[in-house]
Amino acid sequence: MRHLSIVFIFLSFLGYGQSSLRFQETVHRFGELIENEKVSYTFTFLNEGIDSVRITSVKASCDCVMTTYNREKIAPNATDSITISFNASNRSGAFHKLIHVVSDENISTTLQITGFVINSSKDIISIFPAHFGNLFLPYKLFNMGSIWHHKRVEKEFKIYNNSDSAMTFLMDSSRIPDFIQLRILPDTLPPKSIGTLLLNYDPVRRADLGFLRDGLGIITTDVEMPLKRISVVATIEEYFEVTSAFRGDLVDYPKLELSDENIDFGKFSADQSKFHTISLYNRGVDVLNIRMIKSNCECVDWDLKKENISGGDSTILKIKFDPLNRKGRQFKNLTLFTNDPLNSTRVISLKAQIP
Repeated sequence: MRHLSIVFIFLSFLGYGQSSLRFQETVHRFGELIENEKVSYTFTFLNEGIDSVRITSVKASCDCVMTTYNREKIAPNATDSITISFNASNRSGAFHKLIHVVSDENISTTLQITGFVINSSKDIISIFPAHFGNLFLPYKLFNMGSIWHHKRVEKEFKIYNNSDSAMTFLMDSSRIPDFIQLRILPDTLPPKSIGTLLLNYDPVRRADLGFLRDGLGIITTDVEMPLKRISVVATIEEYFEVTSAFRGDLVDYPKLELSDENIDFGKFSADQSKFHTISLYNRGVDVLNIRMIKSNCECVDWDLKKENISGGDSTILKIKFDPLNRKGRQFKNLTLFTNDPLNSTRVISLKAQIP
């Protein structure tokens, strides 16, 4: 009750009007953290008032929270930020911390950070189930997800050193593809502690489309497994900027129409190949270009009569399924990458039954 009274008295001195400082968000969820992990988040805001405003104080409800902010005047229509750092040392379970931001308008804005601190070895193993020696990862591979073909993407992955000694990461560029940049923070990870792996992926340099899988090697001082061989996967799609003017004249642009997108080869023996032919029709005016065709199985082959299809014209795609050394129900696909701006990636589903 005494603490609640102090907070009430503190807030009673503040105004209840609308602050000129508009935060993009006032709540951040850190999710699951490991004990001793230190994390930060930056809250950004805009001064929507007509006068300059100064932040006079930023007070947190716990000494586990540190704050960094600009103490100078913030001009009208200017943006600025407050960085909140949380230290999970000697903490366990759920946390919910409040940060009171007071300006010289005598008005308070409350920011919140939440999360859950794990300090059980059993819980840590459940969060990092993929083990490469003493380097524990949340997944068996690094998945970059779906990305556009024209710009770099950086993604963060948490890692855990399960050994009783520090693990140093020794970067060897010859073991990392040239379209990937890798940083590990810190580069020497203390025992039983969490770190961050930053993977920067350049699809322009990769120069391919569709689902792609590549390997990289990370050299460490882990005596149990010095070299970690880990896969990186990504699905790269071509980007088309569709403006409002573009949408108003869509009839001029290439548009792919398939005569069939679900092919059932039926039941047949493993000593024969099956064929199926579909037509590709360009319903637009501009030339339709078939950039690339890929299959998720070497058992599927194809023959495309022409890659460039004029408006109103069509071509033939002949698909071959070779069941050699296969048995049972088969589900495969063939992916077409085109310059159709509204539907550039088309997937043809294939299925068969091999007795």
